[in-house]
Amino acid sequence: MRYKYFFAVLLIIGIASCKKELNTTPTAFITPVNYYETADELQTALNGVYDELGSAGLYAVYYGWTLNISTDESCTRATGVPSEAYYTYNASDAAVTTFWQSCYFGIARANLLLANINKPDMDSTARNVIEGQALFLRGYYYFLLTSNFGDVPLILEPTSSLTNVNIARTPIKQVYAQILTDMTTAEGLLQTQQADSIGYGGKISQTAVDGILARVCLTMAGYPLNDVSKYKDALTWATKVVNSGQHALNPDYAQIFQNLEEDKYDVKECIWEVEFYGNNIGSAEGGNVLGNYAGIQCADPNIGNSAGWTTVSKKLFDSYGIDSASKTTPQASFDLRRDWNCANYNYGSSVPATKTTVTNPWLMNAGKFRREYEVVTPKAKNTTPCNYPLLRYSDVLLMQAEAENQVNGPDALAYGDINQVRRRGWGILNGNKVKSIAVTNGGSGYTSAPTVTITGGGGSGATATATVANGIVTSIIITNSGNISTGPYYTSAPTVTLSGGGGTGATAIATITSGTDADLTPGLSKTEFQQAIRDERARELCFENLRRSDLIRWGNFINDMKDFLAYALANGVPNLTGGQPGATGPAVAAYNISARNLLLPIPQYELSLNNLLTQNTGY
Repeated sequence: MRYKYFFAVLLIIGIASCKKELNTTPTAFITPVNYYETADELQTALNGVYDELGSAGLYAVYYGWTLNISTDESCTRATGVPSEAYYTYNASDAAVTTFWQSCYFGIARANLLLANINKPDMDSTARNVIEGQALFLRGYYYFLLTSNFGDVPLILEPTSSLTNVNIARTPIKQVYAQILTDMTTAEGLLQTQQADSIGYGGKISQTAVDGILARVCLTMAGYPLNDVSKYKDALTWATKVVNSGQHALNPDYAQIFQNLEEDKYDVKECIWEVEFYGNNIGSAEGGNVLGNYAGIQCADPNIGNSAGWTTVSKKLFDSYGIDSASKTTPQASFDLRRDWNCANYNYGSSVPATKTTVTNPWLMNAGKFRREYEVVTPKAKNTTPCNYPLLRYSDVLLMQAEAENQVNGPDALAYGDINQVRRRGWGILNGNKVKSIAVTNGGSGYTSAPTVTITGGGGSGATATATVANGIVTSIIITNSGNISTGPYYTSAPTVTLSGGGGTGATAIATITSGTDADLTPGLSKTEFQQAIRDERARELCFENLRRSDLIRWGNFINDMKDFLAYALANGVPNLTGGQPGATGPAVAAYNISARNLLLPIPQYELSLNNLLTQNTGY
């Protein structure tokens, strides 16, 4: 991407999880004593704090995919997949260990920077901006740690001795208190860092801090702290983002993810992203597995290789609803997000690629990140330069709606937020489109499908195809419902004309959407509205690494997964052995899950170094 995080200097960092005996005396390195002397050196050190976000332990591989892939929205079809995807991991698991270490690497770098923040003579505003970003990132790394491991060692100063490795776990409540301190302090220091002036999502803006603070507070309000007072704080932070005027929904849901693949920034929608870049040809380049592990299966390098290991759940697919008048298999949905997120085709292993239609939802790949739109060439086989979205505006709207419902009930504000997201999902955020076309007279004598022409109604862009059987036009399938990004939008039903095909007499009539077609049912109770939020977050944010943490904070993760298992077994889930999930397949994670999986195990390697660490229950 345009803004990269490079190391210009090797920083010598000691952290609590590292204990080495050096057999030689180093003769050529820069120590913290004689570094951090200039503003540029502070910035380079800050780049190092950011850098860990893109490591294999975090969003390049393990936390960004492996540790979060198996929920009620998705699973993996891969054989020989790591145990993390099936909840059978143990304390020696490499992904868990690397995730832990990556967070502490980031924290150690932040601690060193913060300890030396006042060292150079520089502009105070520029210093505040660097300090604010470092504080926020330290808080974010601790948020990842404590929400996944529970009590963790809280280290706030640089580690000066390699022998000082015995550090006890700090209670989760105290860790969260420090997270709030770091992030709220950062928010005040980043007043000049506005998203619209920064212009790209890889750098932390004030509204990015506000949005993540809303996420932290919602997490604190739920399991395991259950501090319901934090709903009010979450509402405050989410409202700051909304009222900033800097963010808005992209009217075209699919375009969000095409932009990510095409190296385009949209800071109105994508508030914070992890930067990835390059095609692994050359040095200092790195990518992630979005579009490969979590992409549409393909072996053609021109489109972009994808293992297609992430498959959707039929539960997610069904949640988008259907157009009951649709005659396709599966039936069409008015919600355009379904056929973007749940890919109804793949390319298999053929080269050159041949597109194959997929109709069984259990076998559909996650389609959110599509390498066919990737612009960096030649395309790397196993990685992609697509940025990883960490916070989108739709997430903020749904967090505001959730917090508002908890504080004030399902009022107009809460409904307005969720309905914005739903309308965008249907493609009617800014105006109406063609909803359906019904055949009013099938005509006669058709030997081939007539051409369908759609005109008038004030809009543009709608297209459709006709189906013929026994000389009669039997149905018309909409292939494009109209321009949903910039208009013009339909203000009345357009005229549908059928011509050619060797027959005569066929007629059809179009219906356009209403601005409220996508809206949530009014009059819901507080409990019903909360369930609607849970469902909407799955439809909107699937495959963005949020579902597992959402299910945990809502306090019913294990039962939710067992309910999903029952749903899967009742709805044709593949790979069954003796009535139970086999070695692979969509239901096996739900079959294996137990209470221990509310937390990850403390890595065995860390336990062997730190005598004061204790293991989580069940490991």
